[in-house]
Amino acid sequence: MILAGTANIRDVIAFPKNQRARDMMTGAPTPVEPKQLKDLGL
Repeated sequence: MILAGTANIRDVIAFPKNQRARDMMTGAPTPVEPKQLKDLGL
């Protein structure tokens, strides 16, 4: 913020999230598929 000369942290956050901690551009986090769990051995 200081280097950018802005008073708002949202102007300089690389991956902004909404108030529910969701990334609106990618929709992350998303539910995990059972196949993903199996691939990871979980």
